Amino acid sequence: MPTLTKNRYIREWELMYATFPQFTAYARPPIFGWRGYLQSRKTHRRYRVTLESQEALYPSARPWAFIEPRFGGHWLINGALCIETPWDPATHTFANTLLRVIEYMEKYDA
Repeated sequence: MPTLTKNRYIREWELMYATFPQFTAYARPPIFGWRGYLQSRKTHRRYRVTLESQEALYPSARPWAFIEPRFGGHWLINGALCIETPWDPATHTFANTLLRVIEYMEKYDA
């Protein structure tokens, strides 16, 4: 089971900063993640997006993605978006998860 290492966290931070500079990192141990806003291309509405995981679960499990306000019907019991694409802990990142959020927004005309 892969675990979160210092090098992995640094790589994640660098990738998020380079790809989505409007998102900021946060940590409330054992929870950590990124927060920011995405604007809908269709409606121009801004959505607050929070990506987060538990230190003990990441990168073995995909981070949770919370969108406010919610739309569509693909939500887990904890309020996170249900993302049904495969997750590979060795290659996927928080940035990959944010790309899935963007795809969801575009698919469901947010």
